[in-house]
Amino acid sequence: MTQKIGSILIVLSVLALSACATTSEKQSEAKKQQLVTTLTALGAGYMERGQMDVAHHELKHALSIDPDNSQANNVMAVLQARLGESKKADAYFRKSISAQPDNSDAQNNYGMFLCQQGRLNDAIEHFKSALANPLYSTPGRANLNAGLCLMKMPEPERAEKYFRATLESDPKQPVALYFMSKINFDQGRPLTARGYIQRYFRVAKDSPMALLLAVQIERALGARNAAASYAFRLRSLFPSSPEAKQLRALAGT
Repeated sequence: MTQKIGSILIVLSVLALSACATTSEKQSEAKKQQLVTTLTALGAGYMERGQMDVAHHELKHALSIDPDNSQANNVMAVLQARLGESKKADAYFRKSISAQPDNSDAQNNYGMFLCQQGRLNDAIEHFKSALANPLYSTPGRANLNAGLCLMKMPEPERAEKYFRATLESDPKQPVALYFMSKINFDQGRPLTARGYIQRYFRVAKDSPMALLLAVQIERALGARNAAASYAFRLRSLFPSSPEAKQLRALAGT
């Protein structure tokens, strides 16, 4: 009987030690991941301030601790892209997404990278993957980027859907407002285009592209005074711009 009790105590002791070890391992893993998160955030911050060497050091440290961390790979990919290291950027993006396919920030960033590389159809697929995540906190970014990428193809009809979605989440997004105006004007809907360009000027500073588009819209609507007003702003604010030269080439300027 005494021997049995001793055996039971030994088993219980082993179980207790095992539980302690498991808890200790979990705490150690949590500390490791917290350090990786901190280093990644530091790397991103330094990158935004233009301190690329320091950013690279912090991100390399993060990846030495956890080579498969999705967000660390994502930020490193962005850094490599900014440094002009396209092959390295592509590899880091792929690793980030392989580690965590629902990392919508990585999907969106990779989509932007691919669009800049001219791989337009591949880019759209990654924007779609970003938007497929119902927990994605900033879908407006992916919608806007998808729209811009589609305008490069050019496929304005498809782009319009994404710009509309952008404006649903952020009605004051100036880039989306400009392109919605341009798409509508190009498709023969100047009155709708006017509404979007007026919204643009309420939330953004004058730009040569927007002012030239506004001139064209008002001329199409027969609003000569409004067209002349936009034309004056374009010539006065951006006299050397390509848009000002294009304006001078138009009849009636």
